[in-house]
Amino acid sequence: MRYIFNILLCFWGLAALAQDEVKPKLTVEQYIEKYSALAVEEMYRSHIPASITLAQGILESGNGNSRLATQANNHFGIKCKTTWKGQTMYEDDDAPQECFRKYDAAIDSYRDHSDFLMNNKRYAFLFDLDSKDYKGWAYGLKKAGYATNPQYPELLITFIEKHGLHKYDEIKRSEEEEKEQAEEKAQIVKTYGKEIMINGVPAITAKANESFAQIALNYDIKVYQLYKYNDLQKDDECHEGDTIFLKNKKNKAEIETCIFGKGDNTHKISQRYAVKLEKILSRNNLVLNQQPAVGQVIYLNSKRADNIVIADTAIQRDSVEIVKTETAPNVIKVDTIIMNETVYEDPKKNIETMFPVNENTLSYFDTLEEKKSELSFFHTVQAGETLYSIAKKYNVKVDALQFLNAMKNNNIEVGQKLIINPNLPSADTKEPQPVPGYHIVRHGETLFAISKMYNISVSDLKAINTLINNDIKIDQKLIIVPVKNNSGGEVKTPTSSADAFYYTIEKGETLFGICRKFNVSITDLRKLNNNLSQAKAGEKIRIR
Repeated sequence: MRYIFNILLCFWGLAALAQDEVKPKLTVEQYIEKYSALAVEEMYRSHIPASITLAQGILESGNGNSRLATQANNHFGIKCKTTWKGQTMYEDDDAPQECFRKYDAAIDSYRDHSDFLMNNKRYAFLFDLDSKDYKGWAYGLKKAGYATNPQYPELLITFIEKHGLHKYDEIKRSEEEEKEQAEEKAQIVKTYGKEIMINGVPAITAKANESFAQIALNYDIKVYQLYKYNDLQKDDECHEGDTIFLKNKKNKAEIETCIFGKGDNTHKISQRYAVKLEKILSRNNLVLNQQPAVGQVIYLNSKRADNIVIADTAIQRDSVEIVKTETAPNVIKVDTIIMNETVYEDPKKNIETMFPVNENTLSYFDTLEEKKSELSFFHTVQAGETLYSIAKKYNVKVDALQFLNAMKNNNIEVGQKLIINPNLPSADTKEPQPVPGYHIVRHGETLFAISKMYNISVSDLKAINTLINNDIKIDQKLIIVPVKNNSGGEVKTPTSSADAFYYTIEKGETLFGICRKFNVSITDLRKLNNNLSQAKAGEKIRIR
């Protein structure tokens, strides 16, 4: 140990002269090994295929080596938006010094990426696709406006298949993980409060910033079912305080009639009395978008004999009301015109029939990927071209082209399609060498976690930084010097099991996420913490 310590002290002087923080660059294989567990965890939380998340993370963060990824833990280029209250980082992108979100840890970036898709109505029906259907997701993301690059689906699919990322979609959870997620879901469901019953139909009250995709996932039902139960169409949004039925509304109400009041519309009446909208329209001789005049009697259970008085100016819903029969007025048949607002049981049909994105009305946050149309694209090999000339043309290195296209040599053929990603100038496929450098401590990090990150022992980390205990502070600069032994292997000095290490749980973290973060087993974690069953924000737990 004394010999190692002397070597470390020699490197210390060299490291202290470094002007910038130097970190070992991740290879693609290392990125997958390091972050695949997060992609799988998100797949089971959000139903997004792990292969899709991993492919996007690799392509957008340059194997996790981009400045946004290394200094802001932002793997998906998510910008701030006005609602963002967390840390920020400024980077030149579509415009100089744009605001990007900064996260405490990579898991927060992965979760935010999933939440962005769950919270946007454009992507709602993708969550009805099978979590192994990476092709459906790739085409669905493009259709919903995630990227304007017409090649985007093919790029994702080609990348996933060439690198075998779809194997992560097949990973099964352990019984303990299943139990853990069930407990978490139960806690989320509790936040809605007790289910209300209207006309014998169970319902909840929507929370602020809620989405239909999130509610469907929380209650283990399909998104299309939630839309159908509530007589919604594709363009409808979820608002705080909305009544959301979890089962089909009934054909009749508990009362015979009601009075149409100021501010009412037929959909509100349908939700208020838990009666299907089509029944109310039919019984009152109404068609789509017709609204009764204020003060009119609305028949809820029987057919009226006379014609109802229609309002001079129709009071519309926030979005178009659903009509389930394709023969009803104003419904566009799918065989004649593909796009419509009807909700179908088949998720692929819902995605295919969506109206195209109107780029002029997209919000700032919606365009975060739309602006990156050149993130990746195909190059078709022409006669006389070489891998070197193509790399030079796009200002990338040959190893990046080889990695992106899973090539074992430099041989190419005329007409061959090559994936080009300017955000990945080099795949850095050689194993990173131990270089004296710095690590800046981020929120939530510990000596134990940092030692795992660089494959060095806590004892060595403390020795090189002359630390007398495990206490470190945010923004503290730690000297990092991985040491090689004579055989070329990494020196791994065992840490003492007597050195107890504790961690304070952050909001949104799970026990399994913490286990992956610190590379410990869930069994050991629970043993150390009196058979702890779930993660509670603010609670201090023992890691080892």
